[in-house]
Amino acid sequence: MSMATGLILAVAACHGGESNDGNSASTTSDKGLCENVLSAQGEEAVRRVAGIPDSVKMRFSGHAKDSADELVSHYDSGAPGEAHNLDFCRVYRGSSEVMPSVQVEFSLVQEVEKREESAIGKDYRMGVLARASTKLGVLYFECSSKRFNSGAGATVLVRGESRSNDEVSESEKAAQEDNLRIIYESSRAFSDLLDCKSNAGLPADFKMPPEL
Repeated sequence: MSMATGLILAVAACHGGESNDGNSASTTSDKGLCENVLSAQGEEAVRRVAGIPDSVKMRFSGHAKDSADELVSHYDSGAPGEAHNLDFCRVYRGSSEVMPSVQVEFSLVQEVEKREESAIGKDYRMGVLARASTKLGVLYFECSSKRFNSGAGATVLVRGESRSNDEVSESEKAAQEDNLRIIYESSRAFSDLLDCKSNAGLPADFKMPPEL
């Protein structure tokens, strides 16, 4: 190999995934990281619902793209039931906490779970159905994607859940809205990673949905 050819290959290797058009491999990889899923408003919602002060740095754990790939793999292998509570993102209070303050998970489901009359929280009109309480946000959405069935495509029902493990310090109404924002933003990111048609019918921006 000539010196000139070697230099060209070396430069290409250094710049692979670092183009200025925003479509590089590194950008795609970064997009799948849990810490890049939530917007500034979403992170503020996490702080409020978990009572994490601004002075405490939040620690994120998880790789969103891996959970999307795992969900597709379970479906295509004929074991959709194994795609249950897949770890999508965990947010910790500081660097030393073992229990996440907020955790987000996704599952493949056959149908929307029936809500008991005595259940805490409310149902909302978003996606197929959304639910929220002071410590829980749930969003069901239908995903039609070519990623399933090895490219042949399929339509599946996905259930996303955001759960707070800390004591909630804000009002019930505020906590429900924050939980819905967290699971909405996570679900938009997840539907994007799954290549769901029309973003699985989820709105482009978050606003508090009407009650059912």
